[in-house]
Amino acid sequence: MLKEGIIWRIGNGSSVNIWSDPWLPRGHTRKPATPRGQSLLTRVSELIDPQTESWDEQLILETFCPEDAQAILAIPIDMQMEDWPAWHFDPKGLFSVKSAYKRAVQIRDSKLNRDASSSGSNIEKRGSFWWQKIWQLKLQNKVKMFAWRMAHNSLPVRRNIARKGVKIDTVCPMCNCLDEDCGHLFFKCKRVKQCWPQMNLENIRVMLEQCRKGTEVMSTIVNLEQKLQHKILIFLWE
Repeated sequence: MLKEGIIWRIGNGSSVNIWSDPWLPRGHTRKPATPRGQSLLTRVSELIDPQTESWDEQLILETFCPEDAQAILAIPIDMQMEDWPAWHFDPKGLFSVKSAYKRAVQIRDSKLNRDASSSGSNIEKRGSFWWQKIWQLKLQNKVKMFAWRMAHNSLPVRRNIARKGVKIDTVCPMCNCLDEDCGHLFFKCKRVKQCWPQMNLENIRVMLEQCRKGTEVMSTIVNLEQKLQHKILIFLWE
C-alpha cells in the first residue's frame, strides 16, 4: 500500500528518476505518460536550470507531452533541499491508516468491477455505482457499515472467523444444524425463516436466498424501492 500511495516531492531533483519514480501529482501511476524514446535524460535534476534554480521550461516543453509538461512546471522546487517521499492521498503528504484503507478499497473495487465486466455478469456490471448507493442510504451509519460488510462477506459469522484460523465450532448456534455463514444466518436458518413472513418479506427472502454471494445480495437490495430497502436492511441488522 505504501508503494501505491508514495509520491516524491522535488527538492533538487537528484534522487528521483524521471521515468520510473512516481513524482507527478496526476494520474494513477504518478509517472510521465510521455514515452522515454531516445531521451538521455534520467534524473529530475537534469530538468532544472542550475543558473536560475527553476525548471528549464524550454527543455521540458521539448521533451514531454503538453499534459506532462504542464504538471511538471506547476511543481514547486527548492534546490537547497533533498527530494523526499510523501503520501499522495493527503494534501499535506502525511500517511494515515484511513486514507490507505480508502485506497485499498478503491483498488479492490476496481479489480472487482473489471472482473465482473469480463465475466459478463449483469448484476456485477451495476457494481460500479451501487457501492456508492450504500453510503447514500438514509440510514444510521452502523446499518450502512453492516450492509457494506455483508456485501464483502466480512461479518464475524462463525465460518468467517474459522477462515481466519480461529479454532471455533462453526455450527449455527440458533438451529445447531448447519454451518453459520451469511447465507445460512440471514436466509436459511429455520429459526430465521420464521421471522421473514412476520415482516411480510418472505418473497424477498426467497429471492435473496438464490443469490450466490454478498455483492449480489446487496446489489439486489439497493435496487429496490427505498422504503423496502430500509425495512430489509434494518431487519437484517437487527
